[in-house]
Amino acid sequence: LAEASSSADSARRQSAESSRQGPETMVAAEEVKPAAPAYDTENVFAKILDRKLPCFKVFENATTLAFLDAFPAVEGHTVVIPKLKGYKDMLSMPPAKAAAFLQDVQKIARAVKEATGADALNIWQNNGEAAGQSVFHPHFHLVPRKAGDGLQVKGPEPTKDMISAEAANPVRAKIEEALRPKQPLRKAKWGKVSAVKPDSVGMNLKLKVVGEVKEIETKVGKFYEALCGDPSGTVVVSFREQQKEHAS
Repeated sequence: LAEASSSADSARRQSAESSRQGPETMVAAEEVKPAAPAYDTENVFAKILDRKLPCFKVFENATTLAFLDAFPAVEGHTVVIPKLKGYKDMLSMPPAKAAAFLQDVQKIARAVKEATGADALNIWQNNGEAAGQSVFHPHFHLVPRKAGDGLQVKGPEPTKDMISAEAANPVRAKIEEALRPKQPLRKAKWGKVSAVKPDSVGMNLKLKVVGEVKEIETKVGKFYEALCGDPSGTVVVSFREQQKEHAS
């Protein structure tokens, strides 16, 4: 199916200029600053959004445009695109924009399946040239399916053996890390001792220990204190056992 998607998109790009389809009136496409300079503002879907090329529109709102594929694999083959321009694929779209668009994809897919009387429906989508994408604007193909329709859909061939823990764990760790990237530490803002008040919390102070570290015994346990200061004044600082070695 990926191969079919690639050839259909390629044919569309080469032949859309001479398409015999009738134009439709559309709401103006949303204009944004491109996320990457590589986005081609003259790609076939951008041209359809700009009404430079015609289409057989089946759905439109402020977020989404859907139309019949110019070179359909089967009857009812529909293309769904976001009206947001400037992004080459789904992976580069802002998450909130992608989420709103996907709601429309689901709604349109249900309508296409019902309207065509299909037994099932393929929803296919490619991200990047190596995946078969040839028109670099996010888009989905909705392909109605019926039992015995003869349409060749070839997905990735599974391996004969189930994945092992040795093979799975390194890949899983990389994906988990990508989902939770480490955030860079924010640069600390330093306060002054002279600004410390009895109810101050969350302050960062650069202090020098200017007095002897003393051990303090209390009913709840032992801690340490030392007189510390900066050019603005001094303050008594309390330390736990594990912090004592830094108070020197």
